[in-house]
Amino acid sequence: MRLGTREQRNQQVVRRAIAALNQKDLDLFFSYHTEDTTSHEVYFPEPLPRGTFRSFLDSFLRAYPDTHIETRNMIAEGDTVVVENVMSATFTHDLGETKATGRSFTTREAVVFELADGKIKATRIYQDQKTIEEQQGVR
Repeated sequence: MRLGTREQRNQQVVRRAIAALNQKDLDLFFSYHTEDTTSHEVYFPEPLPRGTFRSFLDSFLRAYPDTHIETRNMIAEGDTVVVENVMSATFTHDLGETKATGRSFTTREAVVFELADGKIKATRIYQDQKTIEEQQGVR
């Protein structure tokens, strides 16, 4: 049985990973990633290795428990998948030294996924951090 093109399979992996994140299921989310996966976040100067990426997401989802990601567009070429998302969340618990404000944010983001052998090897996330901070009242 043919499962579709490589691009279609890669898009399905990304869709499933995003769905797992919306479910707050980090075990399932990371099952779609390679062991040496990295995440390039606007908040950090260096790429995050898998363990640090997971710790960051765990802290983020505790601080923003209603986080939701809605995919608006997705394109794929070979082992690269690019997604346009709208992300929303409410800052209800402290995140590190930043005190929760109880305020919500909504932002558009672009995410580039690089896959290898059907798993996510690298993620590059582009967001307007200034707008998020302003909506949160933390600037």
